[in-house]
Amino acid sequence: MATSNLLDTKTFTLNEILGNGKIYFVPQFQRDYSWEQDHLDDLWNDLVNTYSRNDAHYMGSIVLQIKGDPSEKQFWIIDGQQRFTTLSLLTLAIINKIKNLANDGIEKEANTERADLLMKQYIGQKDPSSLHYSSKLFLNENNDGFYQQRLLTYREPVNYSKLIDSDKLLWDAYLFFVKNVNLLFSNETSGEKIASFLTRTTGELLKFIQITVVDELNAYTVFETLNSRGVELTSTDLLKNYLFSLVAKSQNDLQAVKLQWQKIINSIGLKDFPVFLRYYLNARSTLITKDQLFKSIKKIVTKDQDVLDILDQLENYSYTYNALFNSEDELWRNDKQIKEYINSLLLFRVTLCYPLLMVSFEKLDFSEFKKLLHGIMVISFRYNVIGKMQTNEMEKAYSKTANKVYNGTFTNASLALEDLKDLYISDDVFKGYFELKSFNTTNSSQKKVARYILYKIESQLENGIKTDYLIDDGTIEHILPENMSDHWKSLFSEEEHMQVVYLLGNLSLLEPKLNNKEAGQKPFKEKKEAYAKSQYALSNTIKAEEWNIQMIKHRQARLAKTAAGIWKI
Repeated sequence: MATSNLLDTKTFTLNEILGNGKIYFVPQFQRDYSWEQDHLDDLWNDLVNTYSRNDAHYMGSIVLQIKGDPSEKQFWIIDGQQRFTTLSLLTLAIINKIKNLANDGIEKEANTERADLLMKQYIGQKDPSSLHYSSKLFLNENNDGFYQQRLLTYREPVNYSKLIDSDKLLWDAYLFFVKNVNLLFSNETSGEKIASFLTRTTGELLKFIQITVVDELNAYTVFETLNSRGVELTSTDLLKNYLFSLVAKSQNDLQAVKLQWQKIINSIGLKDFPVFLRYYLNARSTLITKDQLFKSIKKIVTKDQDVLDILDQLENYSYTYNALFNSEDELWRNDKQIKEYINSLLLFRVTLCYPLLMVSFEKLDFSEFKKLLHGIMVISFRYNVIGKMQTNEMEKAYSKTANKVYNGTFTNASLALEDLKDLYISDDVFKGYFELKSFNTTNSSQKKVARYILYKIESQLENGIKTDYLIDDGTIEHILPENMSDHWKSLFSEEEHMQVVYLLGNLSLLEPKLNNKEAGQKPFKEKKEAYAKSQYALSNTIKAEEWNIQMIKHRQARLAKTAAGIWKI
């Protein structure tokens, strides 16, 4: 950033920044409000420490660009909008506390006047005709309506669940400060002292370095320069501003691009967009990291037509990406098998295959996509769930195969799966891992995976029940109970119990009534009588005379053989 482009660089307090009739605007291209719990906790802790020590606290730099005639004192916020917005929400929470004192009859006139003065000083003046505030801060077009019409007027949203993600974050942040201000001043009835937390601690002790740049300094260059110097601007911010800058010479193109961009962001969600973008790029080019997103886009998007093309692709891929998280999505055409495969990947928490699946859905016939999806589900079960292998090589392999599908080198599932053969754990290795596998059923996610495995094996056994593990009411039965009675303690030491109680060989399926009333912690001989009454083949085929470590391992080895035949390409 050339020094000739800097009008001023000074340290200012919040009171000085908001004083003298200054008005601030978040550029329409800038990201929506994005602060979450961790950011709010950090700011609040800093404020409380500043309040208790009465020492100044440095809030970092803010970069402003003069908007229009300098005499009008209007500025674009190039960097600092998240802090500006959050501090305004804190201000509203403090004023809310003072208003509540007035409503409770505590120094009613003084606190009412105090609240009005603070609103005028930090938030803006109320228009006498519309009764809306002439705000000191205007957010981007996605958030400003909610900020002006709800937050500044203290009106709760009509339906929180229908808000866009960033408006939810705005409301959550406001409630966060309401809660913490109430806790900090829970025993305080002096509106003056509460107000001083705003005028003194927040207004005077928070220090900013304000950098003001002249009009001709290109805002997009500022973004890139700041990013290279470590200012927290996300790849999403940079990408959006870069794309918009390429089409800015045409208002029609700019408006179309802006609408399409927002459609994609609303579909994916601002928080998840970088992951989606990385998956999209990994599907069509060499593997890149999160930090390389913006540079990678700049290499492939250099002119206005490129912007239109890539947004069309991103929008198209966004539908597939979302559908991979939703087995009921219309893309799957009510295909029960595909729904099962999608749900399995979600259960396994496997997403590194999504670049390949996104591009394959676009490039391959539906039937070939379905074959590939099944193969990836099998690979994921063997590699991720049972083998617990390192994912670094997996991501590289999926990206490499995705590139070949994208480029048209692979035109069917067989070619793609052959390319992924190094990820497919062989039967012998798989059975070896499976024979050692345990699932701690006190953990909800592990318990769900254990149910999935047991029901899949159950469906393959002679006279086994073929039903969905998500809707069937069968329970997981621990043949060696989780909580041992004296009888079981005489057979297993505490150490032995810990080693084998959650092994798959010790788990079965049982009806809730049989599990609770006829099995429980009873001796194995009595449990067998309950198992014989069960509809589940996993239980009614148990014929052992006694239950010990050797029998648990023997049963798990048999389950491993069955599993190798189920999860197989």
